[in-house]
Amino acid sequence: MTVTLKSKIVDLRTERSPSISLRTIAISFSLVFIFMTPWEGVINLPGLGTLAKAIGLAVAGVWLVVVVIRGQFRKPTIFHIAVYLFLLWNMASAFWSADFNRTVFHIMTWAQLFILVFIIWDLYTSRVTIFAGLQAYIIGAYIAIGSAIGNFLAGNAFYNTRYQRFSPADETNPDGFGFILALGIPVALYLASSTTTNKVGYFFKLINYAYIPAAFVGIALSGTRTALIAAIPGLIFGIFSLSRMRRSAQVSILLLLAISILLLLPYIEVLPSFQRLNTTVDELRAGEFTGRASIWKEGFASFMAHPFIGVGSNMFRSINSVGKVAHNSFLSVLVEVGIIGFALFAIILTIAFIKAWIQPKWERRFWLTMLSVWAIGSSTLTWEHRKTTWLFLGLLVASAALNQFREKDIPVDPSVEADSQIILDSKGTT
Repeated sequence: MTVTLKSKIVDLRTERSPSISLRTIAISFSLVFIFMTPWEGVINLPGLGTLAKAIGLAVAGVWLVVVVIRGQFRKPTIFHIAVYLFLLWNMASAFWSADFNRTVFHIMTWAQLFILVFIIWDLYTSRVTIFAGLQAYIIGAYIAIGSAIGNFLAGNAFYNTRYQRFSPADETNPDGFGFILALGIPVALYLASSTTTNKVGYFFKLINYAYIPAAFVGIALSGTRTALIAAIPGLIFGIFSLSRMRRSAQVSILLLLAISILLLLPYIEVLPSFQRLNTTVDELRAGEFTGRASIWKEGFASFMAHPFIGVGSNMFRSINSVGKVAHNSFLSVLVEVGIIGFALFAIILTIAFIKAWIQPKWERRFWLTMLSVWAIGSSTLTWEHRKTTWLFLGLLVASAALNQFREKDIPVDPSVEADSQIILDSKGTT
C-alpha cells in the first residue's frame, strides 16, 4: 500500500472503526511507555531487556498497523527531517569508527529514538493526548521516587562511598534519576495550572503540586548536584504559574508546599546523599566537576584530531584514559560525530527552540523552561541519546503544531479529539 502524506491531521471520520480502535490502543500503549520511562530500569525481562523496551516495541507495532490501515501518516516537519539526517550521519560514522559493531549497536538506539519522535508526532494530535503524555510522565516519576525510597530503606545504595546515593534500580544511575525528577518539576507545575476545576481536576492538581516535595526527596536521595541546579528554572516557572490563580489559591499553595518541605527537611538533611548537595558551590568553584574536567579536556583533544567527522557514534569512551562517557551531551556529539554531526544536532535544538518560542505565552514559558532544564542537565550528563530527551522534544513539536493550526484557523479534527478523549476522559484535563 502506498503511504501518502498530508499536511493536516488525518480525517478519521472517513475511516473504518477498526483503525480508530487501533489508534486508541496505540495511544494507550504509548502512555504506558511514557509512564514507564522514569523508572524503566526497575523491571527487566529475561532475554528482552526492560519492560519499557517491550512496551515500546508494542507501541511501534500497533502504530505501524494503524498506518497501514489508514494508508497515510502525518506529514513530517523540518524538525523530523533534521532528526532523520542526524540519524543518517550517525549511521555513516560506523565506517570510520574504531569499533564497527559497537557503533552499529548504538545506531539501533538512534533509530528507535527517531521512530519514537515520529510516533509521537503521528499520534499526539490533540491537546488532550499531549496533556496525557505529560501526566503519565509525572505518575511514572512517582514510581521512580517510591522505588528509590524502597532502596534507601533496604540499604541498597547505588554508590557506597562517603556520600551514599540511591536510585530506583541497579541499572539507573543516581545522576540520571535526579535529572529525570528535575525535568518533571515544570511539567507538574504546568499541568497543575492547566487542569480543569471539576473534582477529578482538583485531584490531579493535588497530585501535581505534591510532586514538588516528592521530587525534592528524590533529588536528595540521588545526591545529584546537577539536578539541584537544573530544578531552579522549573521552580521559577512555578512562581509565574501562580500568577494564573486567585490570590487565595496562591497563598494556599505556597503555604502547603512550604509546610511539606519543612516537615520533610529534618529527615532529609541527615542523609549523606543530601549532604553531598551542600558541596555544590564548592564543586563549582573548584571547576573539577567530580573529575569531569579532565574527561572534557581529553574530549577536546580528540575533537582537534578529528574535527569534521569525529571518532564514531558511541566511541567517546575509547578516547579518554578512564573509559567513561563525556558527561556532557554537547561535547559527546561534537567528539563522536564531528562538526557535521554537531551542526545537525544544533539545528534540531534550534528548531525546537523556535517551535517553543512561537507558541502562546503560557506554552512558550513552559517549553522554554523545559529546554533550559534540559540544557543545564545535559551540560554534565550524556543525555543526547536518552528516551526522555526525545520524548519531550517530540511533545514540544506536537504542541507547536496545534498552536499553528489554531493561528491558521485549521480546526483539530473532532474525531481525533474524541478518539483521544477515550483514554483521558476521567482525568479532567483540557
